[in-house]
Amino acid sequence: MTIRTDHQPYVHAAVTAVEDIGLTVLAYAITGRPPAVRTAAVTLAPPESGPYADEEADFELVWDESFGWVLRLPAEAGTSDWFMGEDLVPSPERVARWADMVLSSPGLTPSREDGPQRLPEVDDEAFETRLSAFAASA
Repeated sequence: MTIRTDHQPYVHAAVTAVEDIGLTVLAYAITGRPPAVRTAAVTLAPPESGPYADEEADFELVWDESFGWVLRLPAEAGTSDWFMGEDLVPSPERVARWADMVLSSPGLTPSREDGPQRLPEVDDEAFETRLSAFAASA
């Protein structure tokens, strides 16, 4: 059985990269310590400029081990989920650039609309190795 890696160092690195790019992180929560499904939610303030600058509600940037990163944006019917893509553990800098791009120019970033990239209950050594690289550098 594969040892499940704690995702806290990866999420911390992503939060730091998001702050470094100029987005305002209001709070974040890391949940689902192994063996539960690993998840994290990052609350972002509306950006100072762009199409979402006048929003009153905060935004949520969410990561889980099945879908990767998702940015939840306000929409007429509640929220609209923007999926980052197929890479479940992209570099923190890439996560920050993507979130910034979606908030400033959502029309330039198509959202992936299919199902999960992996199932959390399946042993996946390659995934664990990529996630554990952040624990080694923390």
